[in-house]
Amino acid sequence: MRIWMPLLLAPTLALADQVVAFAALGWACEHDRAIVIHAIHALFLLATAVTLVPWWRAWNASRGRADATARRQHFLANLALATAALSVLAIAAMWLTTWVISPCVA
Repeated sequence: MRIWMPLLLAPTLALADQVVAFAALGWACEHDRAIVIHAIHALFLLATAVTLVPWWRAWNASRGRADATARRQHFLANLALATAALSVLAIAAMWLTTWVISPCVA
């Protein structure tokens, strides 16, 4: 199956974004480089969005066929879309709070 990336990797990337951004926060604030936190969020947002490419291929491959296997693949592809979209939304929300509230406020 080609949908393992958006189904499993996207939420993992969202969690990794939070961990890496938090780990880099001390260094970024110490050296007055808050842009590093923004770069981390942008990188993980892009990587999570890229996981949607296999979803698109799996969704198109299962569309139009009426057998049980195709319906199951189509359902899993839609589930993968929901999972990846929620992960992208979570990363975007974490990034938005970084833009609104300075990460180096002490």
